Amino acid sequence: MTNGVNMPIRSAARAARRALLISAASAMTLLAAAPALAQTAATKDDETVAEIVVTGQRQAAQSAQQIKKNNDLVVDSIVAEDVGKLPDNNVADALARVTGIQVRRDSGEANSVLIRGLPNLVTLLNGREVFTTTGRYIALADVPANMLQRVDVYKSAAADQIEGGIAGAIDIRTRRPFDFSGAQFNAFGHAAYSDKAKEWNPDFGATASNRWDTNVGEFGALVGVSFVDRDFHEERAFNVRSDDHTGSFGPAHPLPPGITSINGPFVMGYIPIAGERKRRAANFSLQWRPDDTSELYFEGFGTDYKNVFELDFLVGLPWLGDGNLSATVFPGTNQLKTLTNHNVFTIMSTQANDQHSNTNQFSAGGYKEWGSFKASTDLSVTNSFFKYENPILDSSTIVPLVQVDTSHDGTAQLNYLSSGYDIKNPAAYNIENWFDNYGKQTGNSVDWRADVVYTAPSDEFIREISAGVRYADRSAESNQSYGGAAYPFTHTPVSSLAGLNGLSEPMADGGPDYITTQWYTPSASYLLNNTDKVRAQTALLYDRNATSAAVFALRNDPVTGKRRIDPGMFFSDVEKTYAGYVQSKIGGDMGSVPWSGVVGLRLVRTEQTLGGNNVDTATSVLVYTPTEKKNSSVDLLPSANLRFNLRPDLVARLSLGRTVTRPDFAQLNPGVSLSTVASNTTFLSGSGGNPNLKPVTSDSLDASLEWYFAADGFLTAAYFHRNIDGYVETTSANEVINGTTYIMTRPSNSGKDKLDGLELGYQQFYDFLPGVFSGLGLQANVTLMDGSMKNGVTGVKTDFRGLSKWSYNVAVLYEKGPLSGRLAYNWRQHFLDTPNFENSGFDLIADDTAQMDGSLSYKVGDKLTLTLEGVNLLDTEFKDYFTDKHLYPRDTRRYDRQVLIGFRWKM
Repeated sequence: MTNGVNMPIRSAARAARRALLISAASAMTLLAAAPALAQTAATKDDETVAEIVVTGQRQAAQSAQQIKKNNDLVVDSIVAEDVGKLPDNNVADALARVTGIQVRRDSGEANSVLIRGLPNLVTLLNGREVFTTTGRYIALADVPANMLQRVDVYKSAAADQIEGGIAGAIDIRTRRPFDFSGAQFNAFGHAAYSDKAKEWNPDFGATASNRWDTNVGEFGALVGVSFVDRDFHEERAFNVRSDDHTGSFGPAHPLPPGITSINGPFVMGYIPIAGERKRRAANFSLQWRPDDTSELYFEGFGTDYKNVFELDFLVGLPWLGDGNLSATVFPGTNQLKTLTNHNVFTIMSTQANDQHSNTNQFSAGGYKEWGSFKASTDLSVTNSFFKYENPILDSSTIVPLVQVDTSHDGTAQLNYLSSGYDIKNPAAYNIENWFDNYGKQTGNSVDWRADVVYTAPSDEFIREISAGVRYADRSAESNQSYGGAAYPFTHTPVSSLAGLNGLSEPMADGGPDYITTQWYTPSASYLLNNTDKVRAQTALLYDRNATSAAVFALRNDPVTGKRRIDPGMFFSDVEKTYAGYVQSKIGGDMGSVPWSGVVGLRLVRTEQTLGGNNVDTATSVLVYTPTEKKNSSVDLLPSANLRFNLRPDLVARLSLGRTVTRPDFAQLNPGVSLSTVASNTTFLSGSGGNPNLKPVTSDSLDASLEWYFAADGFLTAAYFHRNIDGYVETTSANEVINGTTYIMTRPSNSGKDKLDGLELGYQQFYDFLPGVFSGLGLQANVTLMDGSMKNGVTGVKTDFRGLSKWSYNVAVLYEKGPLSGRLAYNWRQHFLDTPNFENSGFDLIADDTAQMDGSLSYKVGDKLTLTLEGVNLLDTEFKDYFTDKHLYPRDTRRYDRQVLIGFRWKM
């Protein structure tokens, strides 16, 4: 937001950043002369040494290939090409390149991950379950890539793995000091430029490790830190769902010729979004090896995320004019194309956001070997919180002339630049609506496991027997304020709050023709820093004739006006799991074909105590009663993973198993929350959980054929099938409560559903090409999926949400001498976002999406590497639509393109 009174949200840190960036630029200038000398040395080495020296991303590709080939399970891995260097800047972005993985991006980064079309995954940190607050998995975008050794994506299950993901498991592996032969120090730094935010930001991190021999054994210590700061800009042009507006026309202003009714969106608008994300992360690892048969360790990991941002709405309400209107429709339909109206009521709204989350995990354990036996144990403690403030203030004005187009080249277009009217002038605006949102979530767990392994001679049928137990005690709690608009209050000019006035973040150049690119809007920083003053000028001015003091006090503090905590959104849950397993590695020869496998059985008992508030909807005022419900379930999870070495370079696999996913804690909430006050732009709505939800189970089949024709070359094909029972889906439907109709959203279990898919993967480096071309390589994969689910409430059959039937990745690689490069393209087909969106009869569909990223690096000697990276090089737009993208476009979203200039230092 541009604001003459208050500094924009993202301005406060600029001065400090500038000093860091100047220092980084100076260092880069001093190093600029070094590449020529390094190139001369590299050329001389090429002339005298015939062997291929594998380093960087090629070495990482070889390591990932070996993990895939030698693993008993169906797994794909991403391996860091050097200490502190995965192919992308966070785990979620890196996973987008993996076969069968699909991601969704918001604010310019991947923030949700699906494995083979399903979001129901479990995240592990060095084999231990890790999560963010009340969720079932950690926010992967919060895990910096520079701290990791590799990421393993498990698509089939084994009995010794922690249960919880019918989609699969993502295991994030950090480094330990015994991974290195001696002392190590690595550091990196970036200066990152975001083109729409028009800001430079610093990133930096470092890892230090060492190991020492003593008279009581060997010790190792490692510590790592990471700091990522990013200003960002996102922008959206939108239409809401289409409704009937025939009544807006009359004899003086008739309908367009040839139609007797007209449908169109009631609301259209723009949303520029601007903010600053700060991510801090740290990890440490201590290891002690008293002798060759035992080891003890203590390690920890923490990530801290802060995001302060604003959404500056232009809320176009083009039908709310004086009736002097005219319209056009799409040919052959009654769907609105363009509308012109006069003296139109309009809202400019600011949604301010201050979000802070923190997740940390500490663990201790060790192992001891006695001949063929090995015993191990691990104890971990995880703590996580997320808190937010989200004050929203609407201001209103009357615009003399409005012209809108619901689909100008597929994007909503609003012309609110009336002659003689200044859309940026605060004098034309009044305070209209107030939304007082805040909340906090916490999640904690204590997790202990113990395992025993017996290793038999390698030529026996039974080659290993293992057994283990696990106990996990997990708690989750959520508190949120009442939602919805404030009770009707006396509207005053925006000038009644000194310091409130500001301008929106401008819409960026180079995209759709918005026409209107900036407007007045309340200051986001004022809303966050002066919330009590805003409450006094809005909530406390409520209309005493329309709302009694007693009713007001039910949802608001009568002195400050602050919204109270919503009992319907509160939950406090405890979940205890008791698990045990037995597993065996087996093998032999089937004729001339060696084979091996791992078969096992896992037994899990889950006990849940779900605390919340039941609501009596039969009373005129909602009455909440504390309630507690106990659930328990027992799951028997067999698994078998078989591998057939048809040739030394040809592997076939067959995997069978059952997996389980527990519902999210919020979905189990017994309470109901209602938004009882509607506004110009919001309707009466509500949401509720379902404490009777059952765990989701999946019976899976995986079959694959993998040809490893080189140390870093493969061609693979995999088929997978899932029989899913009880998939959890949310449904929106009208419900009448106390004579009032609400659009209610509730979760339920579906019936028996199916999902099938095919994956193809290819990797090769082309050493046989002449000269400089011999450094070229290619990674490519494609995934085809088909599946559907039947809603347990409506009986309607739909695609799984978020599932793209087609997706593919292509990455062109280069590795020769000191130069390394990568150009990666990711594409996924359209997918179902929300069926029957807001009970409108329209499905919300996300259109095909693509992204291209690239990187270059140049090694200057053995210690220093200079880097150049580009993100979102094609300036891709995200679009979604209601059922038909030509008639009912919804959002067009644009994100930053980023350029990162930096270095890596190793010693």
